[in-house]
Amino acid sequence: MKVILIDSGTTNSRIRLVETVENTVLDQLKINVGVRNTAIDGNNNRLKEKLKESIEKLLMTNEISSRNISYIVASGMITSKLGVYEVPHVTGPASVNDFATDSIVIKLKEFLDIPCIFVPGMKNKVSSDSNDVVDFINEYDVMRGEEVETIGLLKQFDIQGKGFMVLPGSHTKYVVVDEQQRLESCLSTLGGETLHAIQKETILSGSLNEELIRIIEPVMLEKGYEAAKKYGLTRSFYHIRLLELFAELTESERANYYVGAVIADDLKALMQSIDQEDINWVVVGGSKPLRQVFSHLLQYMNQGWNIIEADDAQVEGSLVYGAQEVASAYFQNDELNESDYKKMGGI
Repeated sequence: MKVILIDSGTTNSRIRLVETVENTVLDQLKINVGVRNTAIDGNNNRLKEKLKESIEKLLMTNEISSRNISYIVASGMITSKLGVYEVPHVTGPASVNDFATDSIVIKLKEFLDIPCIFVPGMKNKVSSDSNDVVDFINEYDVMRGEEVETIGLLKQFDIQGKGFMVLPGSHTKYVVVDEQQRLESCLSTLGGETLHAIQKETILSGSLNEELIRIIEPVMLEKGYEAAKKYGLTRSFYHIRLLELFAELTESERANYYVGAVIADDLKALMQSIDQEDINWVVVGGSKPLRQVFSHLLQYMNQGWNIIEADDAQVEGSLVYGAQEVASAYFQNDELNESDYKKMGGI
């Protein structure tokens, strides 16, 4: 059985054609369109048009028609207010079945009338009932897309007990997973955006190469990490300028120092927001080199956690496995309308 998986973010969307028997990706497209375009244009027409064009291109390239596609699973910012169809967040802790139950299935002409499962994101459960949100703002957080990625990574690892996922990118996402493998809460930072914004828009652009890290320099990562802890993040930024003036370091070494400082601040937010004693494992996903950076610095912190770095294949497979887990749970839900199930082909 063939299905299409759509993952849309702020600036990019990825569309995959998948054979569900072994979750094999038959073909995929990445397009430079996301909810950012909706915000700029004031409507989601461009987003829908580009997604439709991509679906049609996948079908044509693989010489199949829309009738050969059992269903679509859409996740990420595509289910936000700026996306194609808004689905309210699930409140954590949430299981795979919770995400399936709160998913919405509709047919859209932009998606060639193929039934589409729109998967909700997740928001944190806030313990305080105070109206003063500012005082309790750190308890709040949201995510869209990372819930599917987390479910897919969990599917690929045999892990027990409580832990958390590290999903670096433009926004670093930490996703806490409880003993029942429910997604308990999430924590987000602007780590990735900070790395690139400071490099591009400040005096440091002359001291750092545009790509930042090409290879990991462990000693310099650790020195940057310690500098941010001791002197603060903005002072450690200025260290980069001073290191160019007074130290014989390569661009790569300066970049590692810089990245180590930013990630130190990211990890500080994490350590102040979780119960560290309950953690048994940590899985680090995302793309290189940030995946390697987080893995190294988490080991360097020496908290006694089992640090597991996903490989490229596991990261790539996470969205496929995660989307299929939610779809399977959706079809198995007793409340699913039988006629809808038959229309969508079952599993």
